[in-house]
Amino acid sequence: MSSECAKYALFLALFSASAWAQTQSASVRGQVQDASGAVIPGAQLTLTNLDQNRPWTTHTNDAGAYIFQQIPPGPYSLVVQADGFKRYQQSHFVLNVAQIAEINPTLEIGAVTETIEITAEAPLLETVTSDLGEVVNSRTAESLPLNGRNILQLVTLSPGVSATRNGRNESNGSGSIAAAGFSANGGRDVSNTIMLDGSPQEVMGYNQPAYVPSPDAIQEFKVQTNNFSAEYGRTGGAVVNMVHRSGTSQFHGVLYEFLRNDKIQANNWFSNANGLDRAPFRFNQFGGTLGGPLTPSRQRTFFFVNVEYRRQVNPGSVTYTVPTAAIRQGDFSAAGLRRVYDPLTVAADGTRTQFANNQIPVSRIDPIATNILSFYPEPNLAGVTNNFFSQKGARPNRWNYSTKIDHRFNDKNNLFFRLSLDELSSLHPDHFNNPATPGGGWDGMKNRSITLDDTYLWKGWVLHGNYGYAHHANPRDYAAQGEFQAASLGLPAYMDAAVQIAAFPRIAPTGYQEMGQNASWHIRNKFETHTLTGDMSKLIGEHTLKIGGTYRINRVSNFRPNDPQGSFTFNRAWTRERNNNGNQGDGIADLLLGLPSGGVMRQEPALADQVVYGAMYVQDDWRVNDRLTLNIGLRWDSDFPLTERFDRAGWFDFQSAVPGLTMNGAPVVGGLQFAGVDGNPRYIKNKDLNNFAPRLGIAYKVTEKLVIRTGGGIFYNPTTGYGPGAATAGAVSFNAITNLIASEDSNRTPFATLSDPYPLGFNQPENGALGLSTFLGQSIPAVVRTDRTGYSAQWNFNIQYQLPGNTLFDVAYAGNAGSKLLGINPDLNQLPDQYRSLGNDLARQVPNPFFGVVPANTTLGRATIQLGQLLRPYPQFSGVSHQRGQEYHSTYHSLQTKVRQRFKNGLQYLVAYTWSKMIDDVSSVEGFLGMPNPGYTNNNQKRWDKSVSNLHIPHRLVFNYQYELPFGPGKRFLSGSGALGQIAGGWELNGVTNMQYGTPLSIGLGSQQLGGLGGTKRPNRTGLEAETSGDIHSRLGGNHAPNRYLNPDAFSQP
Repeated sequence: MSSECAKYALFLALFSASAWAQTQSASVRGQVQDASGAVIPGAQLTLTNLDQNRPWTTHTNDAGAYIFQQIPPGPYSLVVQADGFKRYQQSHFVLNVAQIAEINPTLEIGAVTETIEITAEAPLLETVTSDLGEVVNSRTAESLPLNGRNILQLVTLSPGVSATRNGRNESNGSGSIAAAGFSANGGRDVSNTIMLDGSPQEVMGYNQPAYVPSPDAIQEFKVQTNNFSAEYGRTGGAVVNMVHRSGTSQFHGVLYEFLRNDKIQANNWFSNANGLDRAPFRFNQFGGTLGGPLTPSRQRTFFFVNVEYRRQVNPGSVTYTVPTAAIRQGDFSAAGLRRVYDPLTVAADGTRTQFANNQIPVSRIDPIATNILSFYPEPNLAGVTNNFFSQKGARPNRWNYSTKIDHRFNDKNNLFFRLSLDELSSLHPDHFNNPATPGGGWDGMKNRSITLDDTYLWKGWVLHGNYGYAHHANPRDYAAQGEFQAASLGLPAYMDAAVQIAAFPRIAPTGYQEMGQNASWHIRNKFETHTLTGDMSKLIGEHTLKIGGTYRINRVSNFRPNDPQGSFTFNRAWTRERNNNGNQGDGIADLLLGLPSGGVMRQEPALADQVVYGAMYVQDDWRVNDRLTLNIGLRWDSDFPLTERFDRAGWFDFQSAVPGLTMNGAPVVGGLQFAGVDGNPRYIKNKDLNNFAPRLGIAYKVTEKLVIRTGGGIFYNPTTGYGPGAATAGAVSFNAITNLIASEDSNRTPFATLSDPYPLGFNQPENGALGLSTFLGQSIPAVVRTDRTGYSAQWNFNIQYQLPGNTLFDVAYAGNAGSKLLGINPDLNQLPDQYRSLGNDLARQVPNPFFGVVPANTTLGRATIQLGQLLRPYPQFSGVSHQRGQEYHSTYHSLQTKVRQRFKNGLQYLVAYTWSKMIDDVSSVEGFLGMPNPGYTNNNQKRWDKSVSNLHIPHRLVFNYQYELPFGPGKRFLSGSGALGQIAGGWELNGVTNMQYGTPLSIGLGSQQLGGLGGTKRPNRTGLEAETSGDIHSRLGGNHAPNRYLNPDAFSQP
C-alpha cells in the first residue's frame, strides 16, 4: 500500500463514521475562459492566504471549471496560468466564513511572463447560493459597543433576527440559560445552531451554546437565517458560524481593558426614590491577544492566544415586605392590614370568627413560628408593605482563555486544534445576613470547547474531518449549605432526616418576602456534547458534489432537586373568614398559628441522560451555465430518543389497565411504564427514522450587478431544547414527592401543623417496582412515546443589486412554517368539555372508588372524592402533564431589506429592516428563556390558542456603522507625523441603533376553571381600549407616573 493510500485509509478510519460539515471555511469557484468565451481546461490556479503566505493549487477540468474548498476566511490573492495566455493575478480580496465566491477569470492571449493585474475585491453578489444571511466581520465585532462583550448580541444586526431575552449580555449566560436568546426568521430560540470552527457548541440545556468566545478571539461569523444547504441540519432557526482567529506570518499582539464604574454612572431610580447614593459598581474587563508563527523559519505552524479576565461588583438593591415587630407578636391592628380570623371557630356555614382587635393571643402563637420569624430583618422603612430596603452587590468574577494552533503538513494536508476555557465564580448578596436570606448563595460556571479539524486532498477529492467537544457545568450552592438544621427551628427531627440538602427551608407567606432560596437553586450538573463530523467533495464537470453525515452524542448529568430542603407555604387560607375569600386573612398570621396551607418534601435522583444524533446528506451545486446555478440537496436527520444510563426513565401508557383499580365495574386505564422492565425498550420514545429533508435553491445572475435567488427546504429541529429541570420528566418512580396535606375536610380543620407537618410520613422512591400503579393519587409528568421530531419548512425569494461605491442592496421575502414543535407542558388530564355544564356540581364529594388502593397520604386517597375528578380521562392522577411535548405550530412571513457598504474610505455600514408577522399556538419552551407565554389555556380546544406569537415583532430597523475619522497620519486632515496628528489620529465613530415595535403581551388569569379541572381561564374583553394614551413617561409605573400603561377596565373576569 502506498503512503498516500495509507494516509487516506487512516483518514477514513478516523472520520468515515461522521460528517456534519457545517462549513466554517469558505470556497472559491468559477470557470476560466478566454476573451472569446471558450473554456480553458488544464489552467493552473494558485490561491494564497496573505496572512500566512499559504498557497492552495488546483487546475481547471475539461469544462474549464475549478473550485477551492475548505479555505479559511481571510485576505487572498489568486493567480491563473495557462500556456499561450498572459498570467492572470487578482490581488487582495477577502473571503468570508461560509462564503462561496464566484470568480471567473478571463485570460488574454500572450506570453506567460506578462501579467494582467486585477484589483477587484471579492464579489458582493451571492451568485451561486440561495440562503439568506449576513457576515459580521472582525472590524464590526471589535468596534461596535457590546454591553458585557457578548459577541452573540451582534446576530441581531441581520434582517429577520430579534432578541428574545433582554438583559442577557454576558457571554457565559447564567446556568444553562442562553447567553443571548434570539429568534431567526420565525424559528424558536431553542432551535438555533451555534458553531465555532465547525464544531457545534450547543448542549442539552435549552439547546444553548456552552462556550461563547471573546470578541477579540473572533475573526468573523456568519448568521444564516433561511434555506441553507443540505450540509446544515438539526436546526429550525439560524446557523451562527463563528471562526476563531489564527496566527499570521508576523507577530501581532493587543492589550485592552474595558472599564465601567459607579463614579461615572447615574444613580438608579429605586436608590433615588429611597434617598440612597449610587450602589457600588465595578466592571473591569481586561486581557490581551498574541499570534504569530510558532516556527518563524519554516512558516508552517501558527498560533493565536486570547486571555481575558473580568473583575466585577454588580450594583443591586431590593425592596421587600417584612413583618413589623407588632405583626411578629400577632398584632394586625395597623392600618392597611387585612382582618384575620380564628381557624378554630368554624360555624356550620363555614365562616370563622375574627380575632378580637385583629390580634392573635400570645398563647396561640406557635414557638416554631417565632423562631422562623426571627430570621426576618427588622423593617428599615415606614409602613407595613415595602418596608425593607437593602443595597448590596453580587461579585461575579470570570476568566476566559482560548488558543488555536494551525499546522500545514504539506500542500495536501492542513490541520488545526483549538482549546477554549471559560470559568465564572459569583457570590450573591446576603440581604438578611443569615441563612434564610433569599437570593443568596454561590453560583459558578465552567465551560470547555475543543475542536480538532483536518483537511486532506486526495485525487481531486477534498476530505474533511472535524471533532468537536462542548462542555458546560453550573454548580450552585445555598447560603450556609450543609450547616443549617431544621430542628434548630423546632421542626421535628424527621425533617432533617428526610431533606436531601441541609439548608434553611423555603418559607412562603403570601404578601411577604419569601425566606430561603428558590426551589431549584442547588445544582450539580454537567452537559457535554461530542460531535464527530466530516465530508468529502469533488468538482465533477459543472457539478460540485458533497457527501457527508454526522455522529453526535449529547449527554447531561444533572442533579437539580426542587426544594431539597423542604418548603412551606402560608396562603392566608386559615385566617380568612371563609376558605375561598381572598380579601381576608394574612400569610404571617397563618404562620404564627403554625398552620401551613401547603408544602413539599422531595427525593430526586441525579440523572445521566443521553441523546444520540445521526445524519447523512448529499449536496450537488450545479452550475448549469454562466448565469444559472442550482443547489440540490437531500439530508436525513435523526435525534434518537433519550436514554438514561441506569434506565431510570419512563413514559405514559394510555391503554393498559391499572391492576386492582376499577370504577363503575370497568378497569381504569393509564399509567407509567419503565425502560428496560418486562421487555420494554431503553428509549423513552419511539425512534423517528423517516426524517428526510429535501433542499432546493436557484441563483440566477440577470446581469453582472443583479441576481435573483429563491429556494426552499425542510429542516428538522433538535429534540433537546427543553431545560435541564425537565431531565427528571421521565424519572417518576425514581423520585418521590410528598405533598403536605393541610386539611382533610376542605380547610375546615387543620391536619398538618409546623410541629408535625407530615404525620403520615414521607413517600419513598419506588424505583419502578409498582409499574402502572406508580404515583397513584399524584400529579405526574408524562412522556408520550408517539411524539415525532419537529420540523420547519422554509422558503425565500431574494433580489440582490450591486450599487456604486462597494454597496449592496438586498430585498427578500422569507417564510417559515413549524410543525410538531417543542413547547411547555399541556394537561392531558383536563376535564372533557361535555362535563363542563355540571358547573358547581363537579365539586360535590362522592364515595371514592379508589379508597384503600390509592395511598392515603395523597389528595386522592381519602374516603370521598370530587365528582369532577372521577370524570377526568385519568381520574387516578391529580394531573398528567405532557413533558417534552412536540405538538405545537408556527407560521412566519416577512419582507426584509438591507443596504450594506463594504469598508471604503473609512466607512462601513449595514442598514437592515424587517416587516414581519408570526402566528403560533405556543411561543416558547420556557417562559424565562424566551418571551413569557401562557401555554395552552384549553388542551381540548388547542386551536383557540392560535394567535399572534409572543415573538412577533412587526417592524424592526437596525443600523450599525463604523467610521474612521479623517484625522491623523495617512488621513485627509492632520496627515503629518507631528504630535497633533498623532493625538487626533486613530479615532473611530461606531454605533448600533435598534428601533422596533414591542412584543405582544399575554393577558391571562392565574386561576383555573372548574376548580382546576378545566384549563386556565381567559379574561373577557369589555370593548375598551387596552392601551392608555398620553406621554409614555407618565405611564411606566412608579410613584412619579400617575397613569397606567394598560387599562385594567379593558378586561373583566369571565
